[in-house]
Amino acid sequence: MGRGWAKVAAVLVVALAASCAAFGQGSPQGPPANLPSNGSIIVYLRTQDGESLPDTAVPLIHIAVIGSGTPLPYFATHAAEGWTFANVPGGYEYDVQVTANGYQPGNATVNLPNWQGAVGSVIVFMRPKGDSLVSRPPGGSFILAPKPAKEIQIALQELHARHIDAAQKHAQKAMKLAPSDPYVQYVMGMTYMVSNQFAQAKPYFEKSVSINPRAPAYLIALGTVRFRMGDDPGAVEALTSAAKLAPKVWNTEWLLAAAYLGEKNYAAARDHAQQALKVGKDEARPVELLLGTALAGLGDRAAAASALETFAKEFPSDPNAARARTWAKTLREPALPEALPKAQAQPTAALPVAYQAAPPTLNALEAPVAATPPLEAPPSPDWAPPDVDAAKPFVIATATCPLHQVLTRAGKNAEQLIQDLQEFSATEDFQEIELKHGQQLAKPSEQTYDYLVEIDRTSPQAFNVQEIREKDSVAVRLPGTVQPVGAAAMALAFHPVIQKDLEWKCEGVGTWDNQPAWVIHFEQKPHAPNVLAWYESASESYPLPLKGRAWVSEGSSQVLHLETDLVNPVKRIDLQRDHSSIDYRPVRFRQHDVSLWLPAVVNSYVQYQGHFYHYYHHYSNFKLFWVGASQKISAPKQAQGQPAQQQKQ
Repeated sequence: MGRGWAKVAAVLVVALAASCAAFGQGSPQGPPANLPSNGSIIVYLRTQDGESLPDTAVPLIHIAVIGSGTPLPYFATHAAEGWTFANVPGGYEYDVQVTANGYQPGNATVNLPNWQGAVGSVIVFMRPKGDSLVSRPPGGSFILAPKPAKEIQIALQELHARHIDAAQKHAQKAMKLAPSDPYVQYVMGMTYMVSNQFAQAKPYFEKSVSINPRAPAYLIALGTVRFRMGDDPGAVEALTSAAKLAPKVWNTEWLLAAAYLGEKNYAAARDHAQQALKVGKDEARPVELLLGTALAGLGDRAAAASALETFAKEFPSDPNAARARTWAKTLREPALPEALPKAQAQPTAALPVAYQAAPPTLNALEAPVAATPPLEAPPSPDWAPPDVDAAKPFVIATATCPLHQVLTRAGKNAEQLIQDLQEFSATEDFQEIELKHGQQLAKPSEQTYDYLVEIDRTSPQAFNVQEIREKDSVAVRLPGTVQPVGAAAMALAFHPVIQKDLEWKCEGVGTWDNQPAWVIHFEQKPHAPNVLAWYESASESYPLPLKGRAWVSEGSSQVLHLETDLVNPVKRIDLQRDHSSIDYRPVRFRQHDVSLWLPAVVNSYVQYQGHFYHYYHHYSNFKLFWVGASQKISAPKQAQGQPAQQQKQ
């Protein structure tokens, strides 16, 4: 099956139902009375961080047929982590509307299939009232293609050297190549923040957080720039989210203490300052200044003086040391009778203030102001995504997953794909790069090929998938020692012929690209006859047992995303790692009125004989050879909101 790396896998085509719960009210307007009520809708409610809503939220949920505008009189029962509507008519798309205490109204849509016992699951992500962070739900991944990755690496090198103009130049090049990648946005923002251009940095950090709201580094950067611009509430908002995702980062606690001081919330400032000292230990010792300020605001004079004295002793050359000593001395003196009430005498600590030559009194305290944690240029991303067993995607693990039904429907869809598809062709934009020693990226190679896939059904129990690439009408191999082959075949892993040789596990319901999806894990059975992948040399073939994870949409019963890894390294050929990440998109072929889910973007990472490779494939301009036909079908028209010619990442 072709030369070099060959892989076979299958379309995970499983229906994921959206989940909902509701309390209906009002007069219904919806499905006709003669349609049997035969399905259920399950609703899961989550914060934007993917956490369960607090008990105080008391959600109120309604469902309505799309277009009717009138809630249906169905009541939901609450069990485990979801709300279930029973006996809901199938064959309709429903709008799920949610209100909850402390949260903005939320909504989502769910398709309920029209068969007896159908179940639809939907996740509604709720935003707190007053939350200015606009972000998409958890799910999806962000992988840089080799060309923008190279530009970002150069930008980081220039940033570490404090060559700001050069760093911005290369970051801007990466922005043109990958404008939707959150890491690129983050690095672009850092090129401004390290030079104290906070207003210029802010929109890039906001964009990075909106694309990937679960990356602590992006949230910390946004919180820092908001704090430095005097937006203490905004800083608290971003930094609180960062602290939930990464609770042991002392820099975050330091910044939260400073921002809460700006809001005169001394209790919260004290707690976060203490946590920063606990986690950061010696590195966080400057936070003693913030702790002393917070304790003074709470009226704990002795503890405040002790913290300030500790700071002044450990950092005698700090600009605030003299002020801290003076203030500590004053705090150890008895309170003056003419002192103002504590609420008026509380110190302020959010922004720098001019030092007064006269020793401060309790009537006019001016708190020393600690600097924010030192700015650090962002680290380079890892050379490859984590192994599928090390990665922890967002899922609601308690969701009842119909695994048998998922596998059955996936198998039928895989069989249908082979029935409909004899050949398809596309334009393939290919990039390849090798990660050298010292994390240095070589110069990316880039080519465009005419790409053809042939599926040959040799018998009811066997089929071959072959990839052919041509450039200027000449068949070619991809550049490089290792040949990444088989993205098209990966869509067949759920075919019944292969499915029985894999171990399957449903991990729960999650999301991919804002769509609810069943998250399915699979792994090659030991000694199974059908192996998903193999390596072919000139004289011998080596089986490559794989494991993987797929995200399967409920509405379309198609695989949205698929990732694979080796079960174990292949020592005989020194193959340590082979990770693939595949995004699928629907392509509509109008002449035969068929829509096929085909690979749109593929990233492969291979560690082979001491070399580290990243291969990137982007497919567009799909054309179809119909079974039994000798002519190509005309180019596909726009399919389900996706352009037939996908844009480059």
